[in-house]
Amino acid sequence: MIRKTQSIAAIALMSLSLGSGWAFAQPPAPQLLLSMTLQNETRLPLTQNSITTPNVDLQLYGDGRNIVIAVGRGANLPRTFFGLCEKPCGFTLRDRNNFFDLRGRASIKFTTIVSGFHRVRPIIKLTDGTLLIGDQAEGSVADYHQYQISFSECRWLRLDPVRGVTLGAWVENPDLSEVEEVGYFDVIPGSGAHTEGLAVEKQPAPPVGGWIAVSSFELWGQPVSRK
Repeated sequence: MIRKTQSIAAIALMSLSLGSGWAFAQPPAPQLLLSMTLQNETRLPLTQNSITTPNVDLQLYGDGRNIVIAVGRGANLPRTFFGLCEKPCGFTLRDRNNFFDLRGRASIKFTTIVSGFHRVRPIIKLTDGTLLIGDQAEGSVADYHQYQISFSECRWLRLDPVRGVTLGAWVENPDLSEVEEVGYFDVIPGSGAHTEGLAVEKQPAPPVGGWIAVSSFELWGQPVSRK
């Protein structure tokens, strides 16, 4: 009986030791690196002037010139709206002061509603200029919902920055220690039909089945100074 009690105590001590070691080995808690904020005055295409987040640069990809800022005073406005994109489209944000370390527990958090088979996917640009798109995708057709995608769970494909199509095989173990840009992308064109000669912001609303709308977007990870 004494020997059995000693064995149980030894197992318990070992479990505690392993538990403490595991807790100690956890990567640092991610920081909020950026939270996208938009102007809320009029319905216009997404441009650098639309972004009010401090110290960030906007880069459009695919048919990003047709992404629209939908405005208003509702709970999920303003928001980016992809329904007028004539081919796959998306964008990224670049911090002027820091690279992004997206290893460990880094993630994006966003609020979106989608239509049809459209989904929100993360894209990143590495310091060597490679543009990658992740296989994780989220979105609900029922209502706006909040989602989180962890970069550690993503598999990555190269993305053509002009056509917005994926290229080649899976990119194994990309270096996420110093990422240049982060954003989101829709791999399906929008369902809107463009009227010739009409400005993007004045185009009629697209039919149901072909768009994503994102009302909030946050990046969590670790900053790496550019200096």
